[in-house]
Amino acid sequence: MRTIQKDLEGTLHTTLTAFGRAILDTPWFGKEREAVSYYAFGFLVKACAPGTILYNPGQLAIEGRIPGTRSHSMKQVCKDLVIWPAPGTNCWDGPNKAVHAPLAIIEWKADSDAFFQDDIEKMKEYTTAYPELLGIVVTFNAKKKTVLRAARVLNGVVEEGWLEVR
Repeated sequence: MRTIQKDLEGTLHTTLTAFGRAILDTPWFGKEREAVSYYAFGFLVKACAPGTILYNPGQLAIEGRIPGTRSHSMKQVCKDLVIWPAPGTNCWDGPNKAVHAPLAIIEWKADSDAFFQDDIEKMKEYTTAYPELLGIVVTFNAKKKTVLRAARVLNGVVEEGWLEVR
């Protein structure tokens, strides 16, 4: 699974870098939901390729549900962008049974140059509960447009300097 994570991590790094350049170097403005949509459909979908871990746009879910963890009062929670192992895959194993974890979760903030620590802590929790899961936390300030940052989280370990686009 480590090779799969590395392949997906490389794709996310490349596409987030391109997205960062596109929003920081142009008059683009939007809030969190617009940023997630623009990234997913304008960059990540274009990276889908047969024979790779991300081979079909149907693997992507915006506001996709994932199983909750111990700190959640709900059995499932929605995440900004979720990548599944196969098209149409989701967390459900029957009515009200959220049990399947995705390949990756990408959480976004579009109103700050700094990471939102609650997002980091939750991602640590998810990637500890699901060791195969790749967590990415993205932050940028859509008004100032000076930097886009992304932290990588694997097995509860955070690398805040994973990506920085200026």
